[in-house]
Amino acid sequence: MVHSAATGASAPDRAATNATARSLAILVTLLLLAFMAALAVQAETRRRDLTADLIARNVAAVEIAAAHADARFAKADAANAAAAALIRRGDAALAGAATEIARAEGVVAAAVVARGGQILAANGRAEPGVIAAAAAATPASGAWAGVAPEARTPLLATARAAGGLTVVSIIDPALLAPAAPARARVFVAAPDGRLLFAMPRAARASEADAAAIIAAAPNPGGATARTADGQVWSIASARAADGAAQIVIAAPAPSPADAILAALVQMAMLAGAPMAAVAVLLLLLRQHARRAARAEAEAARAETQFRLAADGAHAGVFEWRAGADLVTLSEQAAKLIHVNTTQMPLADFVALAVPEDRAALEEEFRAAGRSGAFDAHYRIAHGASLVWLEARGVVVEEDPEAGPLRLMGTIVDVSHRQEAQARVVRLERQLRAAIDSFTGPFALWDARRRLMLWNQAFAQAFDLGPELLRPRVSYEAVALASTARIKRERVDPVDSQIREIELASGEWLQIVERRTGDGGLVTVGLDITPLKRQEQALTRNDKRLRELVQRLEKSEAENKVLAREADDERRKAEDASKAKSAFLANMSHELRTPLNAIIGFSEIMSKELFGPIGNEQYKQYSGDIFSSGNHLLDMINDILDMAKIEAGKINLSPRVLDPMVAIDQAVRLTKRRADEKGLHLMVDAEGVPEIEADHRAVKQMLINLLSNALKFTDNGAIVVRARPTPDGLVLRVIDTGCGIPADQLPRLARPFEQVEATLARNHSGTGLGLALTKSLAEMHGGRLEIQSTVGEGTIVSVYLPAVFGGERTSPGEDADIQEAARTAAE
Repeated sequence: MVHSAATGASAPDRAATNATARSLAILVTLLLLAFMAALAVQAETRRRDLTADLIARNVAAVEIAAAHADARFAKADAANAAAAALIRRGDAALAGAATEIARAEGVVAAAVVARGGQILAANGRAEPGVIAAAAAATPASGAWAGVAPEARTPLLATARAAGGLTVVSIIDPALLAPAAPARARVFVAAPDGRLLFAMPRAARASEADAAAIIAAAPNPGGATARTADGQVWSIASARAADGAAQIVIAAPAPSPADAILAALVQMAMLAGAPMAAVAVLLLLLRQHARRAARAEAEAARAETQFRLAADGAHAGVFEWRAGADLVTLSEQAAKLIHVNTTQMPLADFVALAVPEDRAALEEEFRAAGRSGAFDAHYRIAHGASLVWLEARGVVVEEDPEAGPLRLMGTIVDVSHRQEAQARVVRLERQLRAAIDSFTGPFALWDARRRLMLWNQAFAQAFDLGPELLRPRVSYEAVALASTARIKRERVDPVDSQIREIELASGEWLQIVERRTGDGGLVTVGLDITPLKRQEQALTRNDKRLRELVQRLEKSEAENKVLAREADDERRKAEDASKAKSAFLANMSHELRTPLNAIIGFSEIMSKELFGPIGNEQYKQYSGDIFSSGNHLLDMINDILDMAKIEAGKINLSPRVLDPMVAIDQAVRLTKRRADEKGLHLMVDAEGVPEIEADHRAVKQMLINLLSNALKFTDNGAIVVRARPTPDGLVLRVIDTGCGIPADQLPRLARPFEQVEATLARNHSGTGLGLALTKSLAEMHGGRLEIQSTVGEGTIVSVYLPAVFGGERTSPGEDADIQEAARTAAE
């Protein structure tokens, strides 16, 4: 009974215990479920907060990067605009313009492109496809920026049109990307989504993920996206340069494990009631810290944007406190003025300027307190060069009664602008000098046909005074005032912009007017007075020529009649001459046969071969008959030879000849006669080459020349000289005889012509020796020349070619002839 009672008591307890256990289990389960639910809610909240914080940081980073990119694009566009302005004005070469653009910060390449897409000048890492596509996307008058849609290589570019040309700058996308946060990816993309740059470089390995991130990025702002591999990314995006590029930062979003861990920590802190107040305070503190962080991030972003803008503009900030007389500089300002400190007294700041600018700079600081503004331009020395600075600012008044407390301003390096202005002034001065040096009229008009430039020749040509010629005077006013000086005017029928005008002074000008690229007008005048006068002279000459032609045509008929009559007479004379020559040639045997008998018999009688004659007078007569017969035979032989030559019946047999053989034979035949007259007969031959000639003819020419020399030389010497020529041989016979007058030389070498015929015939002869020699020389292809001085002697030269009938040799040098004359005289 006791046992059963005890047993019955324990069963309810066990049941209660089991119920309590079940209840506790259920409670614990419920608590666990509630904890898990709270943990899940807290984890999700935590994850969202972390994601939102990450997105906020990324948004701030991309906005700063966008501002930085805007500054890069602004510099490139400013360089394009400056180069375009220089090109439109014609002040810069195309290659120089491309080089200046490539120097701009962030620009990796620059080019000048013609309207048809031809690249005229390029500098840097230029890609022709990108440059051509950017030039094609640029409007005819304006600017463009972005990624060229037709380019196969997506690169950022800016372009600006300039007078029919396009100036293009290529910007490296890597320079637009901000510093990549830890585990983050940075992308620079085109507006159409094409990837331009990725950082880190490994990010390019997953092109699909990059495309998904760029496509999911809001523009601008932040968002989250999930890639194909399941990774959730926190994405921030911003547009740069008016939409020319998109900058994207993507960082992995906080994982659920990180959120759960953070929630566990938070729940553990909330587990105890005593910690609730602390947790609340911590939560408030955390929220305030988050707001402060956001405010600091915003301030940092604003400061960074200001610094980037200032750095992009090469500007520094300075502050001058009037009470302390102290100048505070930013880092950029310290770099601009080349100092290592950011604070200095005003006196030291002013002392940095060159001595010529210090007084004006200090006065500007002192006057800023009265005017409330500061504007100074001054120079500082940096090494061997001068740096131009522009300082501007305003006075900040915190308490109107206390007066100005400080001066805030900026310092900008304007050296390039000053140099550009100096170049412009120098180019304008050179242009003015060039225009003034132009002798013809010159004038330049703007698009509204108002006068801009002119030279003195323009004013003098149209007699325009300074009261009319002044800048911006209208084209019509100048044209009206010029009509008083214009006598007549003619427009070119081919080009209506070309006119010929005659001034009242009688001068002629050709006025050419052409449009400039900016719609202006250029007027250039050329003096064509000599051409007009020559044209008038040609007109008069043409008239006289036509009259002369008419007279010539009239007399031509008469001349034709006379020519026919003269031709008939000439033909008759030639026929008679040929008949005479043929008769003499055919009569050679009949004439020589009796002469040979006379000579032979007279020689027998004079030598008394058959016994003595018996009378000395007869013997003398027979000698005279012998001499006269020989003389007559020589004359007949000469006449017959000349007749044969004229009749064309003489035949020469050319062969290789040593001229010395003919010279020796001719000298031997004439030496006896020279000895009888007491003359010295000498031979001067050096290096005589062999020639192709007729031996008998060469010997006959030398004998004829030597006979003439012996005939007209009473004392002195006769020299036979032979010299080679570049293409043959020259034979000269030099004597010291009486000489021949200069006016008689043309008569020589003509048949039957003798110089002494009109004076005194001291020598017998037919006058055929030189004529025969001349004819024989010409039959060889050579020629005969005679030089003589009265009272000094004569030089007869025979030029023979190396090849029979070849080209005539060149005349002998005067020095050689003079040397021959001196030798003969000696």
